[in-house]
Amino acid sequence: MTTTLALDAAMPQTIGEAFAHIGKVTAPTALDIKVMVLVEAASKELYRASAAQSDNPAVADLLIANGDEEFLHANRAAAALKALTGEVFTPPAAQDNPYLAGGAFPLAELTPAALRKLADAEFAGEALYEGWAASMENAEAAALLRANGKEETDHGNRLLKAAALLEG
Repeated sequence: MTTTLALDAAMPQTIGEAFAHIGKVTAPTALDIKVMVLVEAASKELYRASAAQSDNPAVADLLIANGDEEFLHANRAAAALKALTGEVFTPPAAQDNPYLAGGAFPLAELTPAALRKLADAEFAGEALYEGWAASMENAEAAALLRANGKEETDHGNRLLKAAALLEG
């Protein structure tokens, strides 16, 4: 039996709202970091679902690699939260993530253009994480967020490679 994590009323209630919310945050609160944990954990499944759409095994492998790192980012964000507040907030498995409840989540068509657009979002993730880290006095939390940011660039580069592979 699984139990979907309940969202705090102050949190965005859908994954779309959550992505929009975190994109606007410059100095995260504990609640913002929890939203990021949930989004990063959900992103693993978003990448896996995208990979399942591909007939190209190399493209699928690149997308799965991004998804696996997204879950690592969720764990790092949770560790940053613990360093800041002492609170343990464990990234949920897909079936327990409220942003994946009911199986409804956004999937773009797997095209070179869509992958390039997603790459741009991943590249922007490095700046987002850097801004969050710069807003913190806690060096441990800041280092964890910066590590996530550096890998966002890797995600973008993988997506550009996947787009090129789809173009043949």
